[in-house]
Amino acid sequence: QDTEMLRPVRRGAIADYAATVFYLKKALAAAQRFRVLKPVLVAGVPIQLSSVEARALCDAAREAGAGGIFLVPCTLAALWGCLEDPEDPTGSLVVDVGAGVTDVSVIASNQLIVGRTIPIGGDDITLLAERVMEVSYGVRMGRIEAAAVKMDVGVGYYQDEMFEKRRNDPDHKGGFNNVRISKRQVAEFLLQGLEPLFSGIINTLEETPPELFEDIFRKGLILSGGSSLLPGLRRRLQDRLNLNVTRLPEPSLSVIQGVGRIITRFGQFREYFDEQMAMA
Repeated sequence: QDTEMLRPVRRGAIADYAATVFYLKKALAAAQRFRVLKPVLVAGVPIQLSSVEARALCDAAREAGAGGIFLVPCTLAALWGCLEDPEDPTGSLVVDVGAGVTDVSVIASNQLIVGRTIPIGGDDITLLAERVMEVSYGVRMGRIEAAAVKMDVGVGYYQDEMFEKRRNDPDHKGGFNNVRISKRQVAEFLLQGLEPLFSGIINTLEETPPELFEDIFRKGLILSGGSSLLPGLRRRLQDRLNLNVTRLPEPSLSVIQGVGRIITRFGQFREYFDEQMAMA
């Protein structure tokens, strides 16, 4: 029997409402087997989530059985998860690179000072790797194999390093042959796909109040999100921005860890949530 993989969330917003409700129902049932009261949820969301997208998430949570939901930007949650003092008044530049979007923000005194959501993430780099391999080298591959190439090559600095892949015989004689591929060339192609990310960070810095510049240059950039593990990305950011870049110890879990801290200390954080993005 065929199995279909559903992706209810794309670009940080609900793409399949029914699948989202189904998933939330399963998650809530597993998390509260013996509870009677409806739970209140905290969800990490993109900075520029539209009001329509936020409403859809709130409606899905309510339909799944939640008593309410509070939405917090992913960068804020990631920072809350790693700071000893969540009310740190100094400025922090946080970049959360997810599968579908990248959030960039400057945060100070537990408030989002400036930020933007860039519509590029790990899925886009995987798709780019798939296209590069097919168009430039005649190697056709699926999403899983393209993701493996992405995580093997990334955007690192290479000299003469090569790797091999099998492809259909381009001379149409039947069978397969091996093709040698330059890691440097693939990395340069993938790097071009990251231009919107670099530009988004630079634009965010240009909008940052001058009084926070010194904090950011002293502390550097904080990198989170599963797609921040792309090989070479941290160094590319350092070279492009002339900033020290610190990747959080568990970037794939950074937002979840921040949300967990919010839940365990909800009274401390509640006042910082946007009341219009909360649904009782």
